[in-house]
Amino acid sequence: MNIPLPSSRLSIILLPFLLLIGWLGLRNYEDPLWSRAGVLLREHHAMIGEVPDSLQKLYCEIHRLPYVPGDSTALKLVSKPYLSNIEWTSFRDFCREAQHNNFLVISGVTGVGATKQTKHMARLLAGKPENLMEIDCAPQFDLEYHKKYIGYEDGNIFIPGKLLTFWAQCRLHPDERFVAVADNFDKINPETFFGPELWESLSSPRDTAMLGGKTVMVPPNFYFFSVTHLGPGSLIEMNEEHFKRLGRQYIMDPNPRELLAWLRQQREKLSEKAASDPEDALRLAALQNPEQMQRFLFYFLKSNTFIRETYAEGYQLGQGSNLRYFYREKDLADLKRVWLNHINALRPQRPLLDDDFKPLDFTLRTAGLEQGSNFVARQVKFLEDTGYMVEITMVATTALLTALAGWWVFRRREQLIRRYGDRAQQVYAGFEKQLISAEVAARRLEEIKKEVDDLVLRRRLGYTEGLYFLAFIEDRAKRIEFARNVSENFLELFNAFMEDDILTESEYIKLKQFLQSIRHKIPLEVYDQFRDKVEQAYASHHD
Repeated sequence: MNIPLPSSRLSIILLPFLLLIGWLGLRNYEDPLWSRAGVLLREHHAMIGEVPDSLQKLYCEIHRLPYVPGDSTALKLVSKPYLSNIEWTSFRDFCREAQHNNFLVISGVTGVGATKQTKHMARLLAGKPENLMEIDCAPQFDLEYHKKYIGYEDGNIFIPGKLLTFWAQCRLHPDERFVAVADNFDKINPETFFGPELWESLSSPRDTAMLGGKTVMVPPNFYFFSVTHLGPGSLIEMNEEHFKRLGRQYIMDPNPRELLAWLRQQREKLSEKAASDPEDALRLAALQNPEQMQRFLFYFLKSNTFIRETYAEGYQLGQGSNLRYFYREKDLADLKRVWLNHINALRPQRPLLDDDFKPLDFTLRTAGLEQGSNFVARQVKFLEDTGYMVEITMVATTALLTALAGWWVFRRREQLIRRYGDRAQQVYAGFEKQLISAEVAARRLEEIKKEVDDLVLRRRLGYTEGLYFLAFIEDRAKRIEFARNVSENFLELFNAFMEDDILTESEYIKLKQFLQSIRHKIPLEVYDQFRDKVEQAYASHHD
């Protein structure tokens, strides 16, 4: 036997579950970028100068040479003109990508080191200084560059430029790689640089161009890497026509590993100094503090993510920008200022504001929690971002008011219908119990029907509801009318059989059969009355 729990006991049992559900719905979670910053901080990230053996193995892999321990050929190549601070793993992946693409457009935002890495990669890929050509572009020199590197007509003589001469060297040494790096290639028009004939021929490796009466074709051992700025500020916006001829776009993202490698180098340099300078001592303390480094790295990652999602990929700042100098807690305002100056100088439609950094500051204060990451906040944010929040609020308010008004109207109409329904049922019940005649019942039902018609006309009762209720009354009226007609038919038949004052057995049987057929069509009291009448008439002559 189940005994229902008292409501108070049930509330006590349900309360912890409700509190748990509420806590889970409102609980913020750790920001994934905070976790990533912690993981990156615990890893070791080396610069290319710190892994000469790995660099030499990469060089041998590219040129298909046997690896000899202690060989410093690769390190010497990338050390010219000086050894840059480049993180090893990203540089290795970049070199392997470039190795398999003769034409490539390398794009990056301020501070990612796209030019620096491309030139170091080109030195490693070329293998020899004489196999490398560097082209540094400047605005408004399109025609001059065309003449200098492609060639020009001097009278009837075509003077080939440096690039065509470079191609001649490529053909003389087919087993070697020859690399050209065009830095800031988005500052000039690539079509003007190459010229219309050569530019058109770049669309397919098998196409040729006619220059100075000679057929010109790109050598298969020639590599051309265009370095462009990603984002606003480019004079030439690269499109698919450019990528079709200059190679696909390779985007260099801001690299937190290189940022951490640079910070580690700064820590080592400051550790070697005497601690006489208080400012250096404070910087060293910050660099040695894992929590502070995680906070700084998180700010770098989160800011770039926010900028990319709010503006575009090209608005970010790389690891080599001025951001890297503001890693102390006291430098947070200066760190924000770098972002504000960078973004707003580009004049976006939506300016960057100090308030945009509040979610990041919240994560710092809460040791990693992401503001608005709880379930409830995420759903509200989704609705706000998609524009549905206002619509849902308006719809919900309208629905609530409509529901309340509809409920009030429904209750009023329900009361009216119940009242008139009870009256109609009482009339029919009175007829069934023979308390009133069929004529009186029909008259009273007709009165109720007129009252309901009047309610519908005055709109106190809905048209559909009125029709339903009138159909109900009409059904009761038809039942009464049918019962009266059946009763009259029975009485006519009975009177016809009793004209000789004798009810024969065959007549008795016919009357019994007739009564049985109308038993459920007339009130029970009437049926009992008719049955008794037949039995008495038959019994009076057969005793």
